[in-house]
Amino acid sequence: MYRRIATLAIAAAAIGALMPAFSAEDYPAKPIRIVVPYSAGGGVDNITRVVATQLGARLKQSVIVDNRPGANANIGADYVAKAPADGYTLLMGATFLAFNRATMKTIPYDASKDLIPVARTGKAPFVLVVPATSPFKTVAELVAYMKANPDQASYGAVGAGSPTNLIFPKNTGTDPVQILYKGGATALPDLIAGRLTYMIQTTSEVLPHIGTGKLRALAVTGTVRFKHLPDVPTMKEAGVGGLEGTGWWGLFVPAKTPAAIVDRLSEETQRVMKQPEVIAALDKLGIESAPQPAAEFQPFFQSELKSYVEVARQFNLTTE
Repeated sequence: MYRRIATLAIAAAAIGALMPAFSAEDYPAKPIRIVVPYSAGGGVDNITRVVATQLGARLKQSVIVDNRPGANANIGADYVAKAPADGYTLLMGATFLAFNRATMKTIPYDASKDLIPVARTGKAPFVLVVPATSPFKTVAELVAYMKANPDQASYGAVGAGSPTNLIFPKNTGTDPVQILYKGGATALPDLIAGRLTYMIQTTSEVLPHIGTGKLRALAVTGTVRFKHLPDVPTMKEAGVGGLEGTGWWGLFVPAKTPAAIVDRLSEETQRVMKQPEVIAALDKLGIESAPQPAAEFQPFFQSELKSYVEVARQFNLTTE
């Protein structure tokens, strides 16, 4: 009996010695899935589809976009966090990862431990917009209306909202009704139709509607004006402080994914984000290609996690 076990062990060891060690060159051997934790047509979805097409071409493998909205993006993020750590299930993450972790009492995963930042892809400011039919031409006019009509003012938010959506009412002394949606694409028709007073949304979702005259931009977040809307003031210029932050997007994989796979994905994503056609495609969406390799994106993400905890504490931001 013992002799048989010893023989099997030796045979297994011999087979293992003959098998080649894992190499990033062996990856990928099957299609890759990038999970978008929001509905199709939103800001996260828009950048993902641009990246997926070009990343698939570089990896010579299909890269599929998988929309899994719900629970303020936690359904999709948790799905990836618990997926096999083999490099075939990725998450297009964004500021929601830091915001959810800082403000939600219960969350099924820990973004700081269960996900590995692979590569940042882009960044852009948020835009405060109102329907084109709205009488408001400035932030001051909008704020004055909301103070005078607290029961009639409302805004659309994706999931449970974001720091921008929550800080804006706090710093303007207003209390508009928050209407929740699974994605920006489902909220914008209500805004355009005048069923919402305003929204603060990513550039890629609102720029097309600003361009066609369906929405009016009143202000942008960040420290400088947005190049696509040079006549639109920053929030600070419009009299609202505390909204200097901008949005970002990046790829993540489950914890314990082999370093060779993380490095391969990071390197190829960097190359994708530097391609002229990708830069141009994102620019049309109002997104700046802002690649960061894993070595830089990981500390950036950790700093974002800490920053959002501080913002949540400072403004007492909590979500259900």
